[in-house]
Amino acid sequence: MQIYFQNNFVSLYFDKKISLGKAVWRGHVRGPELREAYLLTLDLIDRNYLTRWLGDDRLMQSIAPDDLQWSLEVFIPMLVNSSLLRMARLPSHSEANREGIREMIIRGHTIDHNLIVRDFGDEQEAMRWLLEK
Repeated sequence: MQIYFQNNFVSLYFDKKISLGKAVWRGHVRGPELREAYLLTLDLIDRNYLTRWLGDDRLMQSIAPDDLQWSLEVFIPMLVNSSLLRMARLPSHSEANREGIREMIIRGHTIDHNLIVRDFGDEQEAMRWLLEK
């Protein structure tokens, strides 16, 4: 996989041949850094017309209420209307993060879209599901 973007909080990768993107999150991502990472995620998806995504949230900490609200209003509608068809997630070890992400997923399901989201405990299992035809 090629690296698209990396900072202290997130690494974004992609493989155009298999139409797959991946985000590996770390720590407490807040404010401008979180929003930049989410917007770069959308850019990566749109620029490469990705249909599969693996979100490795295991080391991501809680999402601040303002960032969650921004995500619900801006990021989620754009994400579910992108080219993505399947998103596999490796959920965070942080209960606070899982709650915030759960709210984003619920909000995403209120918008008409084709994106299927599933959680996995193992990266290989997630990749197998993502690469199914």
